[in-house]
Amino acid sequence: MKPAILFSVLAIGSVTLLAPPLAHCGAGRLRVDVRTSSDRVQLKDEIVVSVFFRSSERPVTMWNAFGWNGSTGLYLHVLDSSGREVTQRFTQSFDLVPPDETGKGQLTTIGGDTFTGFDTQIPVRLLVPGPGTYTIKCIYSPPLPRNYFAGSMIWGKEDGAVESAGVRVEVIEK
Repeated sequence: MKPAILFSVLAIGSVTLLAPPLAHCGAGRLRVDVRTSSDRVQLKDEIVVSVFFRSSERPVTMWNAFGWNGSTGLYLHVLDSSGREVTQRFTQSFDLVPPDETGKGQLTTIGGDTFTGFDTQIPVRLLVPGPGTYTIKCIYSPPLPRNYFAGSMIWGKEDGAVESAGVRVEVIEK
């Protein structure tokens, strides 16, 4: 089946896609997945970090502010090979106007075959201090309560944070 693509253009280019269902998703829970454009990069390169939100069974509605910032609840974490968080220079900013409480044009619903996500192209030098093996993770900590938008229940603060599995990336000097 060919994927159907619905574009929802934000500052970073978020997308909603149709894809084959994933059998290993937790029932009725929101899941965050992270992928990178490569698992081996040079320090001088750029890497694309892709974030996907999925819910295997029950539909989940969420605020579609997809960008790295505390106001969106999306945090990028980089860990070194010993599991310690790396101080990064990547500015995680996605400034936006406070959301309209009607939710008009600000919500997306995922579930089953439907998922949503976004890509960010980042210079490797801003993520890591030097060559080595690193793990990249995303944590989504919803900034809004479930009932923030009139007439719509969203994945909110009450549902808690969701953390992706880590993706290992080897960084070389060349």
